[in-house]
Amino acid sequence: MPLFRFQSRPGSALRKLLTVLCGIALFLVLVGALGVWALGRYSPRLLDASLSGQSGAHLTVEDNQTNLFVGRVDYAGLVITNPSRWQEREFLRVKRLVLDVDPLTFVEGGGQVVNEAVLDIDRVTIVGKADFLSDNNAKDIGNGLKGPATSPTPTTEPAQPAQPFLIKHLRVRVGRITVISGDGSAARRVVVDQDFAYDFEAHDVTDQNFNAKVSGPMGQQALQTALRRQPELMFELAREKLRRPSREEK
Repeated sequence: MPLFRFQSRPGSALRKLLTVLCGIALFLVLVGALGVWALGRYSPRLLDASLSGQSGAHLTVEDNQTNLFVGRVDYAGLVITNPSRWQEREFLRVKRLVLDVDPLTFVEGGGQVVNEAVLDIDRVTIVGKADFLSDNNAKDIGNGLKGPATSPTPTTEPAQPAQPFLIKHLRVRVGRITVISGDGSAARRVVVDQDFAYDFEAHDVTDQNFNAKVSGPMGQQALQTALRRQPELMFELAREKLRRPSREEK
C-alpha cells in the first residue's frame, strides 16, 4: 500500500501533463475540422495566427496535402514552438495530423462530423522552471488557448450550448517524451528523455462524452503505459517531488 500511494502522486502529475497535451490535441483537431479545412492550403497560417495570438507559440507545417473536395486535412511535419519566455524552443513535433470530415455537416450547420482524426506525435518536450510540474510550457500554451481570464458577471441569459461534434475514430500516438526542469538557469536538468510508445484510440467521441471516452481513459492508459514500459519515468517524477520541499525550505 505505501508503494501505491508513493506512485500515485507522480502518476497524478503525469496525468495532468497529458491532459493538457490532450486539450492541445483537441484544439488542433477541432480548429482544423470546424473551419480551417475550408481554407485549404492556407490553413497552417491561420492555425499559426490563432496559436501565436493567444499563447505566443508558433506553428509550422512541412507538407500540406489538404484536399478540400473530399473534406480532408493532411499535415506532415507539424511543429509547435514554445512561448518566448522559454529557452528550449520546441514543444511539439507531429509526424502527421489527418482529419477526414463530412463537408456537408459543416455547411448545413448542427453537429459537425469528423470521420477520422489521427494525431501522430513524434516528440513532446515538457520544459519548466524549478517546479516544472506547476510551471511549464504545456500549461502556458493550454492557458493561452483558453483565452484571457475574465471576472464572472451576473447574467440572466442562459449559457450558450457547446458546439456539438462527432469524431467517429480518434487515434493519438505519442513517441518520445522529454521533461526538462530549470529552463534558462544553471540548474537546468533533463529529468526524462525516453521513447514512450503510447497509442490511444477512441470511437464515436462527442461533445457530451469526451471526458468519459477520451480525457479519463487517456490519462489512465498513459499511466499504465509508463508503469509498464518506462517505470523509471515514475521514479524520476517521484524524486523530483521529494526534492521540491527541501528547495523550498532553503
